Amino acid sequence: MSGNTLHLRAVPPRNKPGLTLLAALLGLFIALLDVTVVTVAMPTIGEDLDATFDDLEWVANAYMLALAVLIVTAGRLGDLYGQRVIYIIGVIVFLAGSVLCAAAGEVTLFGAEHITTMHVGRVIQGVGGAVVLPLTLAIVYSSFEGKARAKGIMMWGAVGGLATALGPLIGGLLVDHAGWEWIFLINVPIGAVVIFAAITGMGADQRAASTGNSIDLPGLVTLSASLLCINLALINGNSWGWTSVKVLGLLAVGLLLLVAFLAVESRSSAPIIDLGWFRRPSFGGSITTSFLLGAGMFSVIFYLSIYLQEGLDLSAQATGVRLLPMTLMLMIGAPLGGRIVAKAGVRKALLLSMTLMTVGIALYTLADPKGDAGSWTLLLPGMLITGLAMGIAMPVASELTISAAPQDQVGVAASAGTMVRQVGNAVGIAIMGALMSNRTEAAADDMMALQRKGEATAEAAEALHQRAVTEGLEYGAWYATAITAVSVVAIFFLVRDLKPAKTPQAPPPHRPDDTMRLTLPNA
Repeated sequence: MSGNTLHLRAVPPRNKPGLTLLAALLGLFIALLDVTVVTVAMPTIGEDLDATFDDLEWVANAYMLALAVLIVTAGRLGDLYGQRVIYIIGVIVFLAGSVLCAAAGEVTLFGAEHITTMHVGRVIQGVGGAVVLPLTLAIVYSSFEGKARAKGIMMWGAVGGLATALGPLIGGLLVDHAGWEWIFLINVPIGAVVIFAAITGMGADQRAASTGNSIDLPGLVTLSASLLCINLALINGNSWGWTSVKVLGLLAVGLLLLVAFLAVESRSSAPIIDLGWFRRPSFGGSITTSFLLGAGMFSVIFYLSIYLQEGLDLSAQATGVRLLPMTLMLMIGAPLGGRIVAKAGVRKALLLSMTLMTVGIALYTLADPKGDAGSWTLLLPGMLITGLAMGIAMPVASELTISAAPQDQVGVAASAGTMVRQVGNAVGIAIMGALMSNRTEAAADDMMALQRKGEATAEAAEALHQRAVTEGLEYGAWYATAITAVSVVAIFFLVRDLKPAKTPQAPPPHRPDDTMRLTLPNA
């Protein structure tokens, strides 16, 4: 192996921690808000832009696909070139995509349809979001220590849950009172505050060190291509057919590329993700927990919103209001999780939270197939329990992931946790979507049977649709219950209360821009 050069760059003290935290939390808020806020505006966007149903699906999918594919690349760039500069660039890209989305009704690109402008804008947003999401956690983790770090990560988890849950409510309010364009334009003033806070609060270069061979390009290419193929197959599985040549081909290529990525990383002198991390039980355990959290609870939230709107015929705004109890419990759970960790340790905190989550998700099966708008209260016990459990689990699992990795690679570690959660979310939504489609097709068959008997009525059609949506939620809840129960077993066997991995610290330089160059001998 040839010699490597280690660059140890000065990290000046951060004298405005409040602004640093504000920059991270507001960035997280707008990046996650755009995952859910757009769903309630779909009908209006479709009407204004003359879009088909498939077109509207890609308004959501374009953002998630770009996010999932580029997220590890973004984390690596933050570790190599400094969190502050990469973070600010990510926010600017995100805002540019937001403005283009808002202008989709007026602007066309190269003579294409208006909906194409929306799709391009959502891809640009996803590129920016891929930078913003992991670096928010990395910034909080590397900017604070001790109790301040614990409090910051607790607030990070609370804000993440708040943004996810408030998306439908904020989207409904903006669509009803300001226009769908404002679900994107609202990002601009918030993003401006993020940029100002990052410039004034984070000081100079945020990362401390990086190893000689900067970017492992073969690793980035194979991983990004693998994620693209796998996510594209999961997103389109229900519409293309799970046994179709396109879906099976994409999954096969994605898995082959993943194997190629592992082979490249095992030989790389500067790997994106050091495969040795996975030999640390807590890193592998936290990654597994993040994947199952995405495949279980996060998928349930998506279909819970569908049930409230289509099963109980609630408006988007009313749906958002009814999801508020879950949000409030999440905000209670985040600080509670910190106290549990302090007294009982990470392992017991995760075991408790995922056990509670398993019970809470199972309670969603109490949904009434014949219920009216008031029957949402049957779901309230499950919402309260899962909200509390998410508040505990999210920040604890996220901190465990980055604390088990070397301290000069927290960006990549945060990205890895977010990446597997996003892939898990895609898997869960695909499985629950298939279950929902199965019940919808059964309802269509029942309706055809009524038509043959001459008993088909509007009331019967509505009742069959409500039953299909409710049973889809129930079946999905049983699936998510099983997945979350598996996470409890994984935590029991894999997670240990380990001290964070440490790397040697650079001696303090005389000037913020000083760089110490140390050539390591050949091995």
